[in-house]
Amino acid sequence: MNSRIRRALLFMPGDSRKKIEKGASLGVDSIIMDLEDAIAFSGKEAARQCTLQALREVDFGRSERLVRLNQVIPGWLYADDLAATIDGQPDGYVLPKVEDPAQVQHVADLLAEAEDARGWPHESIRLLAIIETGKGVVNLREIVTSHPRLDALIFGAEDLAGDIGAQRTRAGWEVFYARSAVVTYAKAFGLQAIDTVFVDLTAPDEALIEETQLILNMGYTGKLAIHPRQVGPIQQVFTPRIDEVRAARQLIAAHEAHQDSGLGVFEYQGKMVDMPMIRSALILLARARACGLDVDAL
Repeated sequence: MNSRIRRALLFMPGDSRKKIEKGASLGVDSIIMDLEDAIAFSGKEAARQCTLQALREVDFGRSERLVRLNQVIPGWLYADDLAATIDGQPDGYVLPKVEDPAQVQHVADLLAEAEDARGWPHESIRLLAIIETGKGVVNLREIVTSHPRLDALIFGAEDLAGDIGAQRTRAGWEVFYARSAVVTYAKAFGLQAIDTVFVDLTAPDEALIEETQLILNMGYTGKLAIHPRQVGPIQQVFTPRIDEVRAARQLIAAHEAHQDSGLGVFEYQGKMVDMPMIRSALILLARARACGLDVDAL
């Protein structure tokens, strides 16, 4: 699995060079240049060319360069999307409405041909699959093992609700099962888990932060963003605080000391500590390192 950190993944319409350049200036972990929902059918070709030029010419800094294709179904637009943008050598492609492992495998085969033809490293272009239909949820077991190029599952709540006839609510109980299934399957098979968009652009930042903290607690590793001002709050939540890093280091040090003395479970700061708590602390430190924090110096 690719170790690239993906806390916030910002959608930008593939037909707007100005917005793509704006996204590239934000220091966001990933930018998704969208050729699907953001683009009208009549504007697809112009968006492909705009995206290709952006891939070739824009300085994205540390941001990952992703392209969202149209749905991978026979005879549809995805093949033209890929053919028109591949020479820009994006870091990866985002596949919408994935319902079957064959969709991932097919795009992976196309990418292998492109890499071989251009002399690029094998499997250097990664794939992220959006799970946003009922069929995608029930086929998660097959999708997560579909191909080694697959880095992440992305949960798409809005399309899922429409697909199953649910009404979206702020609480999100109507999609809670699917949201839980996506992160569980992703983590069980070593993939990143990216949460759905926060669609209420009129809500205060506190509401976005609250939802992001909720999905972090569920095990998600990142969240989609649809507006530049969402990037900061999302990446802040997914970046461990200094006090959290210090507490995790102290807990691990205490664990190691007790292990040296022959003790397993032990009491620490009024709590019984066992291996699940140690694993959580190790995961937090790994996340901090991925965010660029000098864990050993804190």
